[in-house]
Amino acid sequence: MIEWPMLFGALALILAASSAAASPNPALLFDAHGCRACHKIGAPGGNAGPDLTLVGHRRPRAWLEKWLASPRAYKHDTEMPEQGLNASDRVALAEFLSAQKGQAWGKSRPWEAGGDGRTIYIRAGCVACHGPAGRGGHPNPGAHGDVIPALAPLMGTYKKDELIWKLRRGVVPETHGGPPADVDMPRWDGVFDEAELGALADYLLTLAKTDPKDDF
Repeated sequence: MIEWPMLFGALALILAASSAAASPNPALLFDAHGCRACHKIGAPGGNAGPDLTLVGHRRPRAWLEKWLASPRAYKHDTEMPEQGLNASDRVALAEFLSAQKGQAWGKSRPWEAGGDGRTIYIRAGCVACHGPAGRGGHPNPGAHGDVIPALAPLMGTYKKDELIWKLRRGVVPETHGGPPADVDMPRWDGVFDEAELGALADYLLTLAKTDPKDDF
């Protein structure tokens, strides 16, 4: 005789397992693929790669999925290894990363109150696009020259209040009649307060007087 409650219970377990397999936990995937060995989200993680705590503010989900599909197809000299992710893992991780907009820090930022410009530049992920010490060169198809330019020669053209205004509003690169640029600089108002914007601007202005050096 069939024990219907037991049968339904077994079917429920099978369906739950199937659903879990079809919808992997992206936070667990992040750890399972070793991402945290090189990247921080919040406090835990390594320093070999950019901090990803604010990556969802910096990068759209579609860009993240393309990057995860093949980092070296996008940037041939990147130190990030190919992950060989299957489609479902790639989609889940891109969705997870696109949701990272600073909440992992909670109320405590990884810099002192009032801000430390160099730390903000690194921990907020500016370095991921602009490079160590602002040396640039990161691909940006559709933008002028198809790359993000070095910051040092640009910083000499700004006063501090002008730079704060630019940081606050963000940048949409000119397309010069071509396709839209792959990466825009996000608006940082609402993410950084005035003291943090000022500290970041102070640090960026120092780049006009220095040679690019590794800044991780």
